[in-house]
Amino acid sequence: MSTWNTRQIIEALALLDEAAVSDGILEITTSNFRLLRFPERFLSPTMPAAQVIWSITSKSLDIVFDEVSSIVREWDLDAVHWWVTSTTRPLDTEDYLLHRGGVLSDSFQILARELGTETAQRVAPNDVEVELVSDERTLRDAIHVETQGWGRPLLDEESIGRRLIEVLHDLEAATRFQFVAYIDGIPISTGCCRIDGEVGRLYGAVTLPEFRLRGAYQAILSSRLRQARALGATIAITRGRPLKSGPILVKAGFTVHGEEKCYRLAVR
Repeated sequence: MSTWNTRQIIEALALLDEAAVSDGILEITTSNFRLLRFPERFLSPTMPAAQVIWSITSKSLDIVFDEVSSIVREWDLDAVHWWVTSTTRPLDTEDYLLHRGGVLSDSFQILARELGTETAQRVAPNDVEVELVSDERTLRDAIHVETQGWGRPLLDEESIGRRLIEVLHDLEAATRFQFVAYIDGIPISTGCCRIDGEVGRLYGAVTLPEFRLRGAYQAILSSRLRQARALGATIAITRGRPLKSGPILVKAGFTVHGEEKCYRLAVR
């Protein structure tokens, strides 16, 4: 029987999100909302610049929206992406965003599975090789997959150097790790995990489009679960898109514990 319930899983994920803000991200947190402005190096078709990560308010939503819009316009942006989750208040926030012209831009399922002895099983086709990102070669390969898979701008050499230092530090501290998968020596897939006590927070998984449906995502997933368990995690928590990684995760033993939706709204 699971020792983790849905409320605990959602709360653990929220705490990890709070702690995962990287250098360069602008953060505006009030008693009513948390607004992030992501730097250019993070942006992609699925990672917009300005996002309301949570909103919990007893104020008029018109007042809160105007406050958010004013900040976003100061950032010289024309839109904000607003997340609606099970903790969003008031309960009619989604209806309000739709009334303001909000358009659904993304959605995720919250998924989790406990890490038992079966986690150690290797799941990977024979032509897929997986390596821990632990040196400059494997890091550059992982960055190549991220850049191509998400449509992100290329990192400069200074940024790669800083990231290598972070990778080595995190491996030494056993707080974060990343794997990269290859077919015939070509890097094709990658995925990360952050360890916080008993929780392994999976994130950052992407496979190059031309290599999808060949088992690389499952191989990266299996490697992360085994490594997380080896580092003391008893549960893996992640997000998955309902029509993409979500079904793969459910097949791998994950259970859905809620849904999050994101709406794009013009601010000009």
